[in-house]
Amino acid sequence: MAMTRRELIQFMDELVELASEENKERAIYIKEKFISNFRTIREYEKEVQTEITELPPYYIAAMTESVQEEIKAKVIAALTECGECTPENVERAMSSKIYDLDDLIDIKEYVRCMEEEQRKKAEQKRGNGR
Repeated sequence: MAMTRRELIQFMDELVELASEENKERAIYIKEKFISNFRTIREYEKEVQTEITELPPYYIAAMTESVQEEIKAKVIAALTECGECTPENVERAMSSKIYDLDDLIDIKEYVRCMEEEQRKKAEQKRGNGR
């Protein structure tokens, strides 16, 4: 299960609270360094999603059939190219979040479409709430 940045920081804060008083300053320093390094190494910011109450369409399974088929074709091609195309690997890729495929295929177009859809839904909710 992936964590959002907020969840990671909350978890680290809870660990800092467990440190003894004489080690608290060092624990805070280590926490800040870890989060900073993690963000740099993993480009963590692009993986953070806003919290919503329903399943976000960042899951491939929540996308339209045509988009799923397009992604599946690209995944199969990429896995075949690296010699790892098995039904299990294809199934695993197709049941994941689109961000999990970033190292396999170019996901920018799909993410942009999904973020636009989320923005429209949020605007509709705000409009209906008035």
